[in-house]
Amino acid sequence: MEYSDADPSFRARFIVPKFDPDSFIQSIASKSIGSEDLVNMKRRMYLISSEAKTDLKQNVYRNHTKFIETAKQVASLESEVYQLQSLLADEKQLLNTVKESLNIQTQSDTSGTLETDSCQSLLRHCQSLGLVSANPDRRVIYTGKLLEVKTDNHSNNQHLINDTTMKQSSSHVTQPCYGLLCTDCFIIAKSSNIRTATAYDVDQVIKLQRNSINTNDNDAYKQYSSTSVEIINVKDDVLRNAFSIKYNADTITMMCESAQIKKNWIEMFESLLYTRTRRLTRVASLQTQEEEVFQEEFFTEDWITNTEENLTILLAERNLQEALLLILKGRKYAKNFLIEHKQQLLPFVDDYIKTIQEKEQDLRKIIEKEIFTISERGCSTNLLKHYYQRIQILKQLGYVPKACDLFFTIQYSLMKNTLKQTKIEELNVAFVENFANTFFTRLVDSYYEFVQIFKDQRSTFTKFIVWMSKEIEKLITILHNQQYIGTKNFTFSMRNIEILLTKADEFSAKLIDVKFIFEEQIEQLLTQIIRAQKELIIDTLRQRHRDEKWIPVTFQTRERLNQLFYEFFELGVDGQTFLESFIKEQTEDITQIDLAPSTLQFTKAYLTFSRDLFKIHYLSINHVIVEALVELIKLHLKYYERTLNKTNDNNLKNFIMKNVDFSLNYLFHHVEQMYTPKIGTSTKFLIKVYDKMDKLRNLAHS
Repeated sequence: MEYSDADPSFRARFIVPKFDPDSFIQSIASKSIGSEDLVNMKRRMYLISSEAKTDLKQNVYRNHTKFIETAKQVASLESEVYQLQSLLADEKQLLNTVKESLNIQTQSDTSGTLETDSCQSLLRHCQSLGLVSANPDRRVIYTGKLLEVKTDNHSNNQHLINDTTMKQSSSHVTQPCYGLLCTDCFIIAKSSNIRTATAYDVDQVIKLQRNSINTNDNDAYKQYSSTSVEIINVKDDVLRNAFSIKYNADTITMMCESAQIKKNWIEMFESLLYTRTRRLTRVASLQTQEEEVFQEEFFTEDWITNTEENLTILLAERNLQEALLLILKGRKYAKNFLIEHKQQLLPFVDDYIKTIQEKEQDLRKIIEKEIFTISERGCSTNLLKHYYQRIQILKQLGYVPKACDLFFTIQYSLMKNTLKQTKIEELNVAFVENFANTFFTRLVDSYYEFVQIFKDQRSTFTKFIVWMSKEIEKLITILHNQQYIGTKNFTFSMRNIEILLTKADEFSAKLIDVKFIFEEQIEQLLTQIIRAQKELIIDTLRQRHRDEKWIPVTFQTRERLNQLFYEFFELGVDGQTFLESFIKEQTEDITQIDLAPSTLQFTKAYLTFSRDLFKIHYLSINHVIVEALVELIKLHLKYYERTLNKTNDNNLKNFIMKNVDFSLNYLFHHVEQMYTPKIGTSTKFLIKVYDKMDKLRNLAHS
């Protein structure tokens, strides 16, 4: 049974949502005849797996920068989300308070209103009353005829026999008026005709609702506010059936026709002025009694009453685990109590929760201080790991972002202390390898420790990736500052970078793909190193071509030739085969290679350069590598072109063309074949170099 690599139906089987691996294996086993079909199937599965891995890695390479930026933004936004949650909780509590307040509706405190025809009759008798009662929301509560009393005190000095006491007598004057008690004011209307008293004009308006004094000189009446309006029942003495209205600094005394009318006026005034206050007082009293019952129920157990004291003692003793349990227990108790009582606003519960929250903050500050202090001291690994319990406490309290930050504070200290313990080797490469091993070992431990603590908090893994990226950046910076990765020794730097990328690849295969992070962090530095080495080769090439005599290279001993072959062997090339077409043996010991010394020197430098870059090649740095390889070979050929333009010696031209042939068809061809599987579409830039051959050949024959 043969499966085509391009069979779409075969690929489609793996993306079906209900794909069952066991059924697929049974189907393949039943349809396969012999081992050849199974081998074919294995090859097909391997190709699909390889393609999937390649596509996945390319997608990661294309998006890793955005991924890192997004991870940083998510990490910062998580803290803002937790802050917003806290603010929303406060807003919710405030809204509940307002809602409860609004639920206490103000009911009508008035006893009734006058009929429409009665109001019309009043308006007919009170000529200017319409100006006052024009407010559509104003209602008349009670009306009636009254007598306004004005007291006139005077002293009469009476000299009595055997008595020098002064006796004060008083008299009063009454004036008929008409009183109208409205929902927002008390109107006193007086008659302009004292004898008839049938037509009335508004004399005074005492406002009962607003807190302002309005005095308008153009108005025919006065308006007073009710900042301190008070009704006083005057005892029957000189005045009978009288009551007083006290407002601001004035007092008006009114007399009624009978005691019953006086009683009605006082009751109407009190119902309007004091009913709301009394009702609110009564409601508050009932609420207070209800709260006392709830409060007694809430504090039935001793541990509730002593929560604050117990937490203070536990924090002072640094018994943080017990403090955590008590805080969680108090939280749960308060929450269940509110649920049972239908989320009513209970101040004593709010105070209890606030007390617990204050102790939570104290606990958090203690843990932060302990971890920062122990991390700055750089204590042992086991001691620092002991503080993971503190991080678990913060996590259980709900401070997940803070717990993450403190975890990474510990990891930073552990990484720093671990790297300091790396032994400096005599061989620099050995030191870098040990340093990288230590770094990645610590990174693996950090990953497993993080997963153990935050395995139920998936969103925190973005913070771990951000922290890991920062640590990788620090590692590269350390190696660069200590010249383990730099421009001074190109081969040594490439070897160290190869070690880092290899270790990153091993780590990625086991846990998280961090190789792309390394590649991104080192890209800029690696570009500088490559271009610096390219410029160094160019300077050397320029100097050698300037001093070139264009004579073949001659080796006086066989040992020297073997040494050249060994140098090529270390560069990954079989020197004897590579130079076979250009070797001419003159005697048993003397050997001549029909190439210029500058060509051989450039060959070794170019092979070393290409070999070192091949070891660390990856997708993001591909264009820099191809650019450097093409630029060097073109410059090398350019020097041949200059010499061909300057000379007319055919022998020299033939010798130069042999060097051109070797440089293009042997040296550059070898490098092209080595890089073609890696650089992909960039091969076209290498192929274009061969076009130089025709141009140089035409110059040689001109």
